[in-house]
Amino acid sequence: MIELVFSFFSDYLIEFMGFLLSLALAFRWVAYRHSKQDDVYFSTFTRELESTVDRDKDQQVIVDDVDTYLAKVLGEVGKKLPSRTLRGSKKQERESDDRGSRVVSFKDYMSGKQGLMLSIQSESSVFNCKTPPNFTELTHRIMGQDKRWTKLWSYIPIEGVSRMIDILPGLFVVLGVFGTFIGISMALPEIAKIDFNDLEASGVILNKFVLNTTYAMKTSIAGIFFSLVLTVLNTLFPIKDKRNWTFKKFESSLEMLWYHIHNDATVEKEMKHVLPKLVTVLERIEKHLVGDDEDKEKVS
Repeated sequence: MIELVFSFFSDYLIEFMGFLLSLALAFRWVAYRHSKQDDVYFSTFTRELESTVDRDKDQQVIVDDVDTYLAKVLGEVGKKLPSRTLRGSKKQERESDDRGSRVVSFKDYMSGKQGLMLSIQSESSVFNCKTPPNFTELTHRIMGQDKRWTKLWSYIPIEGVSRMIDILPGLFVVLGVFGTFIGISMALPEIAKIDFNDLEASGVILNKFVLNTTYAMKTSIAGIFFSLVLTVLNTLFPIKDKRNWTFKKFESSLEMLWYHIHNDATVEKEMKHVLPKLVTVLERIEKHLVGDDEDKEKVS
């Protein structure tokens, strides 16, 4: 088995690295384009949600029933979101517009904008709770149910693709060094075969030695070059950073919604009960202070 692997890499290592690079570039293009589409979609959601909540703040809307308010806000926001059911398939979107309606599978329904609204509403207990939740975990639960956020073509985990693309530059360097050692291991035994009494035969052996040494250098050069290409692309067009930015924006919108429901409505209602009690306590303190002052004056 080891001999088979050694034989394969001794002949096709550079071609194998080239194939890996081509595959990585293809997946990187798809993943980055996918991430840009997600960013546009979730940015639209956060913008519309912030606009709706700001409007309710200006109108001093009081949240009496959290579930009803949540359904109302998400319903308004959902109407303004672009369709995600068949995202990337413009032909099918045009056919849908021409026919006016069409049959949508449950899987497509849940991965569309309706699925996002249902995922948020399924966490209504969190929005009903008066204790601030862990918004990062809440966002992970909601976005984790969106197959178009977590997977490419609904099958390949995008996080796995992103991690693989991130480690490939280092892997190319390792493969280049591996190829160098293979080349050296093939070249050194040739030296032992040199017979200085037979210069013609020694010339052939030296030629093989030079070829093997050249192969060793070429694999290192190829590994460094492929690593450099991917490193530059990962720096200029980072997939992970773009997804993290989208995640943070969505998390902030959920946090804003929760605090609007509880700080602007619940706290306001609680203050109506707390203020009279606070005034009574302050009046009692004032009476005690006044009484103490009068006692001091009598003593003096």
